[in-house]
Parts: sequence; C-alpha cells; structure tokens
Amino acid sequence: MISGIEDTPEPAKPLLAARGMPIAARSVVPAFEVDMLVWPGDLQIVHTRDKDSSRDIADGLLGLGTAGGDVSYLGRAWRELQPAAALNLRRDVGRVQSGGNWMETRSVMENLMVPVLHHTILPERQLRQAASELARRFGLPGLPTSLPGECTTADLERAACVRAFLGHPTLVILEHPMEFEDASLLAPMMNAIQQVRWRQGAVIWFTEHLAHLRDASIPADRRFLLAGTRLLEVES
Repeated sequence: MISGIEDTPEPAKPLLAARGMPIAARSVVPAFEVDMLVWPGDLQIVHTRDKDSSRDIADGLLGLGTAGGDVSYLGRAWRELQPAAALNLRRDVGRVQSGGNWMETRSVMENLMVPVLHHTILPERQLRQAASELARRFGLPGLPTSLPGECTTADLERAACVRAFLGHPTLVILEHPMEFEDASLLAPMMNAIQQVRWRQGAVIWFTEHLAHLRDASIPADRRFLLAGTRLLEVES
C-alpha cells in the first residue's frame, strides 16, 4: 500500500557524549572539565604533549575514575551502570595506552589475544588468523611471540595498534600511538581508522605531534588543542 505519509528518520545520536566531565588536578595542572560529542563515523584529533591529561580524559570517557559529570557511551550513562555491565560495554572499545600497558610476563601475542578472546564468538584459530593479518598490515612479520621487554619500541607501537583495532571495535581511543615518530606507521594506522569509520564507529586520537593536527590529508572531522585546562577546537 502506498501512503502519503513519509516515515520520519530518527535523529542521529552521538556515539559518545561527555558534558562537564571532571579531570582531577595534578601537581602542575589544575582541575578542569571536558565537553565532547563524538558521532558515528567521526575521527577527532586532540593535540597535547601532556600524556597524563590524555590518559585522564580517556579514562573519564570510558567511565573509569570519573566522579560527576554526564558521560555516556552508546546512549548509556556510565554512572548508572553496574560494574559488570560497564566492563561488558568497554569491551567494545579498542585503546592504545601511552606506555603500552603490557603484561610483562606474557608474550606480546597473548597480550593481543586475551582481551578479545573474552568477548568474541569467533573460534580462537580464526581470531588468531585475523590478528596475524592485521599485524602484517601494520608492518610486523606476524604475531610477536616474544615478551614485551624483548621487543623494540617500534614493534611495540605497532603491536599496540593491532590490539586496539582487533575485533572490530565500535570506538577506538589512541593515546599517542606514534610517540616515537615512526612515520611509516601512519599509513596502516589511517587505513585501520578509515575502516572503523566506514563501520560507523569512531576514533579519538591524542597526538603530541602538531603536524598531525595541521595535516589536511588526515580526514579529521574535528581537531582540538588542549591548552592548559581548555580544550579548544581549531579549524580543519
């Protein structure tokens, strides 16, 4: 039947929303608040050389250590979730943490696989194959079987990206993924970012390199400069 009444599409909803999210004071940085809206398909770049602030903002966006403020992911407010429900929701998020956050007594391969194995229905063999393919795209010969302390810094940076993008996460937070200025990492990382965006996921990228903030070839939707206690949007 043909109707003259058209269905009204639902308004788009942000993937991640933070309003008045408090960031605690540290010795050289006073307390401040962050407002951020991240939409499906977004790439947002934040320039800061303060890796502690990057970590604190990322933790707050994921409902970790946040007291007050209104922060929600996929429409669910972190402060209203029970710990088990919050943990389950965070499993949908990939993250590169500055410093790596590696389990030093486990191989890099185990560090990559363990987080994803807990929330996937894929057989381990299939997941291992996907991880190996992603590792090769990031310039590794395969899944590193050495302990983190036995790997080069460049290989650990690449492995951290593999871990963040493995398992088709909806949101990826990159905290200084190119800290050691490995320029050859940019191309595979941008390819992985674009795949997340095509799936209508989103990426937040913290970088200490001003060149990344200014690079017009990086298709960021929004660009920010963290200046002291202010998150300032800059023109693309």
